[in-house]
Amino acid sequence: MSLTDADKGWAWIILVASFVENCLVGFSLYAIGLIHIIFLEKFKKDITLTSWISASFICLLSLTGPLASYCIGRWNCRVTMIMGSLLMTTSLVVTAFVNNILLAFIFFGVLSGLGIGLMFTTGLIVIAFNFEKKRNIATGIAVAGCGIGPFVLSPLYQMIYNEYGYNGFFLFFAGLSFNACVVGAVLRPSRLEVSSKMANNRNRTLRKTCCECDLTVVKNIPLFFVCISGVFFNIGIFIIYLHFPAYAIENNSTQIEVSWYLSIAGISSCIGRVLLGMATNSEDVSEDIIFFGTYSLIGAATIVVPLFINIHYAKVIYSVLLGLNSGSCYVVINTIVLRLTGPDHVAQGTGYVMAYIGIGSLVGPPLAGVIVDNGGSYASSFFIAGCAKHQTEREQKVMRRTD
Repeated sequence: MSLTDADKGWAWIILVASFVENCLVGFSLYAIGLIHIIFLEKFKKDITLTSWISASFICLLSLTGPLASYCIGRWNCRVTMIMGSLLMTTSLVVTAFVNNILLAFIFFGVLSGLGIGLMFTTGLIVIAFNFEKKRNIATGIAVAGCGIGPFVLSPLYQMIYNEYGYNGFFLFFAGLSFNACVVGAVLRPSRLEVSSKMANNRNRTLRKTCCECDLTVVKNIPLFFVCISGVFFNIGIFIIYLHFPAYAIENNSTQIEVSWYLSIAGISSCIGRVLLGMATNSEDVSEDIIFFGTYSLIGAATIVVPLFINIHYAKVIYSVLLGLNSGSCYVVINTIVLRLTGPDHVAQGTGYVMAYIGIGSLVGPPLAGVIVDNGGSYASSFFIAGCAKHQTEREQKVMRRTD
């Protein structure tokens, strides 16, 4: 089998495949608040307890990064993508028939989260392996799928749930995730992927892999501050993803309107990621400014949104801002990691960053649930979310002093 060359030929087919995979990931992320409402209606438990199901799912989407990096080094991107798809599909089918919140936590929160985490990290790394000169624009196009997914599927999701209920929705979700097997099938190894694999010794054990990661990636101080920024940002962003639907419904929105807010955020995210990818492909635009600057913009919008939450058009505007800024970091993350770690450790470096992002994803949603369950409000949790995102700007200043 021939190997893929960077920036040409089969690399563009792989870009399309990564885009399709990100459509599924985007639907999963933007719909997590609506899925949270489904679990609340199904199990009738308090917000904090129910939040752990969705928090585990979105946490493992990122926290699985080191495991995905190991699987890519041990096998390749194709095998890792197909493994993730099969694990997620099987877990969602089981979730469709559980009647216990603990089983929902295990099969949706943990096992489905592991599956989509393998898929998501692989979808990022495979772009780094197949593009060089056009890496930023390629990454922007690929992660734009995260916006197209919710734009197309969020209203459809609501109709499926209304028509077929809990069981039908999760079976539909499982069918979507199975399509990632087709995505995995077209991920031919590239020359950079093979050379990276040889440099890292394909027969290395998991324990040895972790040891090398400690020596080459964990001690990288600038990369560490990128990771800390990811923690704070994702504490904030996943409070929003999980609780914005319930917050909007509490303030005179219907479930159909909420699904359209998510669609608006999705298409805005798609446009924003492509435009940022085009912009950062120029040497005159700093990836660091894009990575950290957009955090501050959405942070400010999140702090003030409780003042206007009763106004329909204010929620529409916030959805646009959320989409434009929330996923911009993923456009440049490959380039930043590659610059800080070098090509031989790009897979481990990306996995390391994704693991820290997962920590923030786990902390944010239950934190908001505790606030609401103990007499607070969604407005309070959104204020915390906005402050967390502003904290990333401080990490940028520290990173630049250590880079």
